[in-house]
Amino acid sequence: MNVSQENLECVFKDIIKDLGEVFIWQWDDKRQSLLTEFSRNKKDLALPKIEQLFTDEWDKKTIKKSPDALKIQLGSLAGLVKEQRLFTSPAKDGKPAVLAIWWPWGHGGTYSLRLTVLADSYDITATPNSWWERLKKRVVEDYL
Repeated sequence: MNVSQENLECVFKDIIKDLGEVFIWQWDDKRQSLLTEFSRNKKDLALPKIEQLFTDEWDKKTIKKSPDALKIQLGSLAGLVKEQRLFTSPAKDGKPAVLAIWWPWGHGGTYSLRLTVLADSYDITATPNSWWERLKKRVVEDYL
């Protein structure tokens, strides 16, 4: 997919609409993403919606267990610290794999949220010993 502001606005139109006019979006050429920056008091308006709209959430600890195909694409973004999070969803029903970058600033008063597409999809179940594999094993053990 050719990543442009117009393409991303189309891909993320539902998310942008759900977040409302409180969030002003701009183009981030460096990360090829849509970007909004907002004060800490708007955090609770955005975070629950992002958590709801993306299938996978990654933080400093869980990113280590993410699929290799995803880690490779994320590159330096996979080096998460403190409250930084990444939200992803694999490609599905003709829609591309997507990424939300949740970035509290060092001073804690401002947050950045970037939305973009991933070059390739990933398979959450392909990760050896992933949370998905552990859950399936636990369900089987409980059943037996």
